[in-house]
Amino acid sequence: MVYRIIRIVVKIWLSLRFRIKVEGLNLIPNDGCILAMNHRSYYDSLLVGVHTPRKMFIMAKEELFNNKIVSWVIRQMGAFPVKRNSADIKSLKHSLKLIDEGNIFSIFIEGTRSKSEEMLDPKKGIGFLVAKSKSPVVPVLIQGVTGGWFSKVTVRFGAPIDFNGEEYDEIAKKVANAIKSLAIKNQLGTTRSMGP
Repeated sequence: MVYRIIRIVVKIWLSLRFRIKVEGLNLIPNDGCILAMNHRSYYDSLLVGVHTPRKMFIMAKEELFNNKIVSWVIRQMGAFPVKRNSADIKSLKHSLKLIDEGNIFSIFIEGTRSKSEEMLDPKKGIGFLVAKSKSPVVPVLIQGVTGGWFSKVTVRFGAPIDFNGEEYDEIAKKVANAIKSLAIKNQLGTTRSMGP
């Protein structure tokens, strides 16, 4: 109940802040899966999370949980803390458990926000999670979020990708390329809207 109320409030706020277009929601599997996203702003996880058909879970840097009010709100939205720049085994195990239970788990594959239009090199974490969970990966592109008020933002979900036996680095590179390809399609004007 609390989650639904917060989700509605956040969705209204985002709709006032941006002009949002969402594509490909129907491509999200009904079972456990990983949403692999690019990262440009603090709005990214909210823009994706309020539109997913089920509650989305995501790692967030542990510093965000220092404030009790902020911590409570983001936990309700599905966030849980992770220690950056270290192998946080506890958070990784929790992520795998969420996926195994059939949830939507999301991750910023760059590990931090990119300050330019170019994506940063993907971290091995996405490769590890994919290999261990054996779950499909849905590439997600977020564009336009660094613009001013009422700027047009696009959240585009791509077709799920299955992996079998690839190395962590190879998985990470393929997922990054899948996200980039969504942007290329947008520039060429060939992407068809597949969601609301």
